[in-house]
Amino acid sequence: MASELISATEKYMLILLYAAKGKIRGKLWFQKEMYELSKIFPDLADELDFSAYSYGPFSEGLEEYRDMLENSGLIRGLELTEKGYKVAEDLWRQEDEDKKKIIEDIVNFLEKLDREELLLYIYTTSPHMAERSEVKKKILQRRLEIALQMLKNKKVSTGLAAKLAGASYDMLVNEALKLGIRPFDVKGEDAG
Repeated sequence: MASELISATEKYMLILLYAAKGKIRGKLWFQKEMYELSKIFPDLADELDFSAYSYGPFSEGLEEYRDMLENSGLIRGLELTEKGYKVAEDLWRQEDEDKKKIIEDIVNFLEKLDREELLLYIYTTSPHMAERSEVKKKILQRRLEIALQMLKNKKVSTGLAAKLAGASYDMLVNEALKLGIRPFDVKGEDAG
């Protein structure tokens, strides 16, 4: 499969999998990671239509592209095959460093989140995509607890934890200190 013959969506899927060391954690993570990429890269957004669904942003088209890559032997489930790894590696090498850094950052951040953390992050950063969520109410009722756990495990900065908790920075710091969690900030950024 020559790289010039694949769609932008297929390209991003393959390089996302490559950045994730060949395998994505699950369908929920895959949909959310591709959604985050589509918010940044216009060529991907042009091909994929994400809608608010049971667990936040979902693209039926993305599932169709996944099926096509599976049928072509490049992936199995959400894992690169040997053939897929070679194609993905070639595509990765062709990308500029800035784009690779963005993709790696998204993968490294979202892949380390558990299901509730991932959904809280998505529901907070893209509230319009939580309109039809089956679990939104449950997640948002526990948002402070989830955000504090993320802070404790150093998955997010104090500023992002406050945003996820729906709390002021000072309130979040006070709650963290009560629980013996040492707040921290990521140097030079407040995004996680």
